[in-house]
Amino acid sequence: MQDLTYDCLEQMDNLILQSAKGVHLLFEKNEIVAALNDVNRHKDENDIEKLKKIQEVLYEFISLKRYDEKRDFLKTLSKGEHSLLIRAYFKIVENSMMNKVKTRH
Repeated sequence: MQDLTYDCLEQMDNLILQSAKGVHLLFEKNEIVAALNDVNRHKDENDIEKLKKIQEVLYEFISLKRYDEKRDFLKTLSKGEHSLLIRAYFKIVENSMMNKVKTRH
């Protein structure tokens, strides 16, 4: 794996900030709904092999510099990998939002 550049991380941060505002540039609404409703999602979160796979996929996804490269990359993923990536992405969005909140209940 190559090192992630500052530009790649900055672009990903911008996409995450957009998603936190409800503007999802990378994924279609039906893809998000399907991934978040996937019956395997809880099982996948405890599967070490799937976690390793999504780490690799997410790393490659983030390393892509341009938006169109990211969209093209998404088309190469299997349905399961795509679903895992969406869930991982939104977990990152959720964590990002939680880290910005001062008061938690």
